[in-house]
Amino acid sequence: MRTASSKQRVTLMKKIRIALLVVSVAAALVGRAALAGEANTSGQPSTVVFICEHGSAKSLVAANLFNRMAEQRGLSVRAVSRAASARTADPKVPLKLARIMAEDGFEVAAFQPQAVTAAEAANASRVVVIGYDGDVEALGNAPVERWSGVAPVGLDYAAAKRDIAAHVESLLRSIAER
Repeated sequence: MRTASSKQRVTLMKKIRIALLVVSVAAALVGRAALAGEANTSGQPSTVVFICEHGSAKSLVAANLFNRMAEQRGLSVRAVSRAASARTADPKVPLKLARIMAEDGFEVAAFQPQAVTAAEAANASRVVVIGYDGDVEALGNAPVERWSGVAPVGLDYAAAKRDIAAHVESLLRSIAER
């Protein structure tokens, strides 16, 4: 016959086993998400970094389209626009482009282009380089998707927006399917 303290120890051992099982399952689930590139323990949306040479045109259009479309779909992912380097970054968004984008509901006149950093590239869920074949040093070993053949934004905004929107649509579909 078991004593009261013996019964308490058995009950305690059962509780410990259950707790260990719960922790093991949780760790396995978190590990699978991390391996799939889906872990996001910060509570912040994951980030897509769009990069173009100057950070003031193609990547800016892509980031704004992406953010609007992701929000409409309820996806917890956001995008930023960056230049390939500090050397290539424009000091501001070209006035003509800012006006055209404002007509589309994108207020970018105050946006100040900046170069992508190594930390942004390393922490991004996706890095997309648009229409730039040069070296982007800050990328390091980050996996990169390249979109070529996108019309120049300054010459034909409508065509560039159409090209970029098609790429963004495809990217959002792949993100939503995860």
